[in-house]
Amino acid sequence: MTGTLAPEVTARRRWAYSLIRRAADPPPTYGSTDWLALPEGSPAKIASVVVAAESWAQDGDDLPDRLGLDLGVARDAHKAAEDAAYVERFQAHRADWRRSVGRKTFTERRAAQLASVEPRPGDRQGRESP
Repeated sequence: MTGTLAPEVTARRRWAYSLIRRAADPPPTYGSTDWLALPEGSPAKIASVVVAAESWAQDGDDLPDRLGLDLGVARDAHKAAEDAAYVERFQAHRADWRRSVGRKTFTERRAAQLASVEPRPGDRQGRESP
């Protein structure tokens, strides 16, 4: 978890760790055969339950940060895919445009446009009087 822990989280963890430390050895896994064989009220049996509960609680403590990271990774991946698709469309458009225009420069294309509107032999200039 980023930043400082909430006071209730710190208090819960302090309480849990004090119960876990009462077990002489590392406690068995909660619900295992070794755990079932322990007598009721045994510090190791209680520590096993507290370890399981604290694991679940810490998973919840870290959930907002983990979700934020996961969403950030997903957002970045989506943006990268979107950018790649844009570049692909741009390159396809550019190739198609070049095929339709040919390899003439702008100046050459503009000169051809202007030449196409110049009067040709036999064209009439304006209105003719009767």
